[in-house]
Amino acid sequence: MTLQTYEHNNIHDMDAFAHLRTYKCPIQTIDGHRILDQYALVNEDGVPYPARPVTAGYKLVPHLDMYRSQAKRLAASDLPTDNVTVIDTVIDGGLRATREIRFNELRLDMPLRDGSSDGMVARMDTVNSIDQSWAFQAFAGAYRAYCRNMQVFGGQKVYHARRKHTRNLSPEAITQNSIIGLSTFHANRDLFDRYRTITLRRDEWRDIMEETLCRKTGRGASATTDEQSRINVSLLGQMMGRFDEESQELGETLWTGYNALTAWSTHVTEKREFETTDPGGNPRIGTNRVRTSADRVPHVQLQRQQKVRDVLESPAWQSRLEMAAA
Repeated sequence: MTLQTYEHNNIHDMDAFAHLRTYKCPIQTIDGHRILDQYALVNEDGVPYPARPVTAGYKLVPHLDMYRSQAKRLAASDLPTDNVTVIDTVIDGGLRATREIRFNELRLDMPLRDGSSDGMVARMDTVNSIDQSWAFQAFAGAYRAYCRNMQVFGGQKVYHARRKHTRNLSPEAITQNSIIGLSTFHANRDLFDRYRTITLRRDEWRDIMEETLCRKTGRGASATTDEQSRINVSLLGQMMGRFDEESQELGETLWTGYNALTAWSTHVTEKREFETTDPGGNPRIGTNRVRTSADRVPHVQLQRQQKVRDVLESPAWQSRLEMAAA
C-alpha cells in the first residue's frame, strides 16, 4: 500500500485529487464486441486503473467531485472553516482516498471510555474508494482516530454513515448530514447529549411518525374513521427507512430519530426506497423521488424544517424526554 499525504488549511484546495478524475468505460473484446454490464475504471486519459471491472449498478464516486462538493457545502454552513487543518491522503495511486478536516476553533468536550472527558477539536473524516475495496463513509465528532470498521478512539462520533456503492448511494446527502450533525451538536450539545442517551425503539419511532409528521390533516383524513387512512404511508415508509439507516451506526436513540428528521428536511430531491404494501396487504418496496425545481428547493426545505420543529415540540416527542428524566 502506498500513501501520499498532503496537509494544508484550505477546504477548497483540491491539489491532492485534481489528477484523479475517474470514469466508467464499457469493456470490449479484442474483436470489438461489447461485454454486457462490465465497465473498466479509467482516468481522464483513458488509462485503466488496476481494479476489477464494475457493473452498471456500481455507483462510482470520483474523489475530486466528492471532495469538491463537500467543500462547497461546508462553505455554506455555519461551521468555522477559516481556521482548519486538512489532511488529504491518496492511497495506491488513487484507488482509495480520505480527507480529514479539523475545525481548530471548535472544541467539543466528549466523554472517553474510562468515564473521563477530554476537550478535542471537532473533525470530519470522509473515506472513499473507486475499486469496491471500501464502502463510502463519513464520520463527524470529536475523537483522536478512527478505523474503517466504524470505531472511533479517544472520544465519540456524533454522526457516522457507511454505505455501499450502489445506485441509492447519495454522497451529497451523507456529507450534508455530517455537517448538520456536527453543527447542531455543537450549538445544542447539552440537549443532544441527552438525545444520545435516550433509547428510541423502532416501533416507538413509528408511533411518533404516525402521530406527527406522517399524519394527514386534510378534510378527507378528518372525516374517515379508518385510522390507517389518516397516515401518509409513503412518507412513513421513507422515515422508517431513514431511521433504519441512521440506527445502523448510531443505535436506536432519540439522536438517531433527530438525524433521520434533519436528513428528510434537507434532501428534497433525492430518490428514496421505502417500505409499503400492495392493495392486497403484501409488503413491497416502492420508490419515491420528489421532483422539486431548483428555485423551490429553499422554500421546501423551510417548510420541512418547520415540520421538524413541530415534531420536536409535539407531545409524542416530548414524552420520550420526560420518561427519560423520570
